[in-house]
Amino acid sequence: MNNCNQLTTWWEEALHGNVKSFGRIHDELYSGLYFYLYKIIKDEDAAQDVLQELFIKMWERRITFGPIKNVKYYFFKSARSLAINFLKASRPEFVGLSASHDIDIVFSREDVLVLEETGREVEHMLALALNTLPKRQKEMIFLRYFDNWNYDQIAEVTGLQYQSVVNHVHRGINQLRIKLSEGSKIVTTELVLS
Repeated sequence: MNNCNQLTTWWEEALHGNVKSFGRIHDELYSGLYFYLYKIIKDEDAAQDVLQELFIKMWERRITFGPIKNVKYYFFKSARSLAINFLKASRPEFVGLSASHDIDIVFSREDVLVLEETGREVEHMLALALNTLPKRQKEMIFLRYFDNWNYDQIAEVTGLQYQSVVNHVHRGINQLRIKLSEGSKIVTTELVLS
């Protein structure tokens, strides 16, 4: 049974009050959801709090939600919504933020290491290049390449049209190529001059 089907089965069991099945959903999704929330909120404790709130709400309202086709993406979409609500409530600069607004995800060198890139210069250049992308493109790149989502899944979580997601990822990759090309010229020049 694939992961999506297993999550659906656990959710159906949770609908009937099976706490162990809900716990399995928690165990399966926790780290990915935390990483995503942390990238949005940029505060470890707040990300933990929002994640805790998500699981509590999902358990308490499970009957209202009923059967869910894609459990993982429903949880991620709900997490994104809770993160936006948290930002609006806790930080004045986010008061006008809505679900359709861009979320600023910041990449660190450690995030880039997840991609198993080698060489400190490459890691540094990639992290810098990722952080120059527009917010929406950073979020799409994060979901596509750091969390291995397909375009349909990203569209479902972010509320964007499929083609819009494809366009954002494509533009982001093209901008990364340009930035990395410029960066490699700078590094090459520095090495030649030293």
